[in-house]
Amino acid sequence: MKRNTTLLLACGLVAALAAPATAQQRLTMGGTHSSSSFYAYQVGISNYLSNTIDDISINISELGGAEVSTEALLRDEIDMGIAVTSSDFAAVEGEAPFSAPADTLRTLFFFAPLPLNFVVAADSEVESIADLAGVSFNPGGRGTSTEAQVENIFASIEIEPELMIAEGNDALEAYQNRNIQGFVKGGLHPDGYIQQAHSSRPIRILSFDADQVSAVTEAFPYFSGTTTDAGDNYGDAASGSYETIQTAIGINTTTNLDEETAYQIAKAVFSEEGKQAATDVYPPAAQVDAVELTLSAAVAPLHAGVVRYLEEIGADIPDRLIAE
Repeated sequence: MKRNTTLLLACGLVAALAAPATAQQRLTMGGTHSSSSFYAYQVGISNYLSNTIDDISINISELGGAEVSTEALLRDEIDMGIAVTSSDFAAVEGEAPFSAPADTLRTLFFFAPLPLNFVVAADSEVESIADLAGVSFNPGGRGTSTEAQVENIFASIEIEPELMIAEGNDALEAYQNRNIQGFVKGGLHPDGYIQQAHSSRPIRILSFDADQVSAVTEAFPYFSGTTTDAGDNYGDAASGSYETIQTAIGINTTTNLDEETAYQIAKAVFSEEGKQAATDVYPPAAQVDAVELTLSAAVAPLHAGVVRYLEEIGADIPDRLIAE
């Protein structure tokens, strides 16, 4: 009897060892430029999600910005990616660079408002947005939504700088080497990219006037005007508040992502632990209510898993964000 029991236990152990382990779902998130503070956020939040949600692992693929990331997403090359309201608007509407309306595009969450910071050298003669006419200037990293946004902004206020189109790191080097007078970088303060620029060549941040804000927001409704404060993060020449244009930045996906995974991501990101994880790698996240921002800024419908979570916590979801 003892021998039979031992044999049964041994067989059970062999069967257990032979049984396949639960497969881990490996997901890829399209990332912005590695020089951006948003890339650090993406790495940090991906690590947090991978360690918090059972059976998923998320890695970052540096693609360069929201437009190129969303294009890769719609080609099923990645599972989720960096998103900006302007590029989501273009994708949903089927406007350039997107060739057709992206009916499968879905919002996971937005994590930060994205004011556009128009930065110039403090020792330059550029003291207003209008002074940028004819000045060597980088509108944002090549292929990013910032680049497209800034080109639209300049068109709407009829100002034509001498635009230098370059990757984010190349633009930073060009500024530091005095080959350009300024650049645009989206984000709340303090911003690491702007701090790098300021450390070698002190900066000034330009302010829009009321007529310019009105012209931009009337032409492009996904923009809004905002007052933001650079504080003392970049020296005296850049301190204080100024008027600018903003969108919002987040993470999008498609209907290919299963509902349960999207639900678990939303539950983790919108929790207090999620906010702390975000703040650890992107300090301005401490100022942001991610649920409120997602509901107010999202352009593409929310993923069904996100809707499920927000309904559970009693959030008031606008009809426009519920997919038909």
